[in-house]
Amino acid sequence: MIPENWQEIENLYDALVKQGTACKPCLLRELCGGDEDLGRQVESLFEADACVQGFLETPALEIAAPWLTDRELESPTGPLASGEQIGPYRIVEPLGQGGMGIVYRARDTRLDRDVALKLLPERSEQDPQVLERFKREARAVSALNHPNICTLYDIGEYHGQPFLVLELLEGQSLRDVLDSGPMAITELLDVALQIAGALEAAHAKGIVHRDIKPANIFVNTAGQVKVLDFGLAKLLSEPERVGADAAAAAGSSTLATISVMGRAMGTASYMSPEQARGDDVDARSDLFSLAVVLYQLATGSRPFEGETPAITVEAILGSDPVPPRQRNPAVSPQLERIILKALEKDRDMRYQTAAELCADLGRLRRPASWRYRWLTAAATLVTALGMTVVGVRFGWFGTPPPAPDFTPRQVTANPAEDPVIRASISPDGRFLSFQDLAGIHIRSIETGSTRSIPPPEGTCFR
Repeated sequence: MIPENWQEIENLYDALVKQGTACKPCLLRELCGGDEDLGRQVESLFEADACVQGFLETPALEIAAPWLTDRELESPTGPLASGEQIGPYRIVEPLGQGGMGIVYRARDTRLDRDVALKLLPERSEQDPQVLERFKREARAVSALNHPNICTLYDIGEYHGQPFLVLELLEGQSLRDVLDSGPMAITELLDVALQIAGALEAAHAKGIVHRDIKPANIFVNTAGQVKVLDFGLAKLLSEPERVGADAAAAAGSSTLATISVMGRAMGTASYMSPEQARGDDVDARSDLFSLAVVLYQLATGSRPFEGETPAITVEAILGSDPVPPRQRNPAVSPQLERIILKALEKDRDMRYQTAAELCADLGRLRRPASWRYRWLTAAATLVTALGMTVVGVRFGWFGTPPPAPDFTPRQVTANPAEDPVIRASISPDGRFLSFQDLAGIHIRSIETGSTRSIPPPEGTCFR
């Protein structure tokens, strides 16, 4: 598909959807005016749409088989009751329930701790795509041990329904955080470093997340970031499956990701250019997606937006983002440079590793060193002194008052054999106190009158 035709293909697709599938072949021939290539492109959207109807912007374990009814989605005995036991896990309460499965707070009776038990829909084992995402998440998360990645404790099956036992998180996702607008820059840097650290750990294990977005990043009540949902994760050693064969491949998470131009709403905004094109992806694709998240945290809006996913993908491939500082002046030039570098469309021009991105974020977040602060203070002091000298020289501070006239005056006349040993003047300048061999004397400077205090008998002041 070439970029110039995207809008035309999208318009044709929308027109056919409104008319219904029964008249699609004849309408397609009529609307395409005999252009067989254009017709095939529109047909491909319908084929992709059929494959991704179940691909929603939800965690991997919350995807239901599209043919199941509400009744069939319930567990064999209905929703699990408080106190019910699944192996060593005692159900405490449901945390979330719907047609996409149920998440429970449960108690691990062996280790005496609360966990999150995610129970997939009944008969999910009949949907290869759901099972593939389930297995991918289990394999990926179990291979990782990092404080910023949600921990997998266990995996099992209950009456044919697969379940995962995960770390129980209290807090909110970044998608919820963004409802309040842009994040404070200091908080953003802390969150960014934690996400980048999690990606560095995943990439070191050869795992590319491929679905970094605010909904998959959780911040707990202590401010610790947790990266979630590795259901689309890909091993770097795993070949990318694209093209017609992928449409029929059960469990092809790549197809679900690259088919957003069909109907997979939301994910398109966070895809890297190579992911949108269907090219093979590597760790640098995650860094692009992270940069989109950081841009949104810094400005409150995404760098690439459109009325439809297809238009959004077109912007990702062909448009430059508005510099973040134009949308939020609080963003520093250094942070803007980091975000825009990670948003480079050519992945060879981006950060090449999460460790490299972490280093730049760390330098930006780190407070100035004592040496830098000392040099800055010294430079400020020297500048201030220099300005003072120049100001006095050129009269910037006004004309200094004339120096007072001083007339020397002798107030004691002790002979050499009886010298003044100590002397001091009162704060008001009216009296002189001095000591000689004869004792202590207090003399009025104005009148010269003196009052003497002789030394006690047997005392010598020498």
